[in-house]
Amino acid sequence: MPRCVKCGLFSTLNNECFWFKKKLSNQDLAASSECPYFTEILYEDGVPLTPYQHFLLKKQDLESKKMQGPV
Repeated sequence: MPRCVKCGLFSTLNNECFWFKKKLSNQDLAASSECPYFTEILYEDGVPLTPYQHFLLKKQDLESKKMQGPV
């Protein structure tokens, strides 16, 4: 099973990745195990967050990691 299907950034309605803003082909889905932006689907009150909400959370997470300096 392609990893994209289990990703919060993937819209199953139109096979589109919200991070890359492109429609994924079958070849792209087959290579999805290598995606560095994979995000587990998060749920709030039993309802999965939308791909846009996952996108905002992932973007915020990556930006917070950029600001970390040496320890």
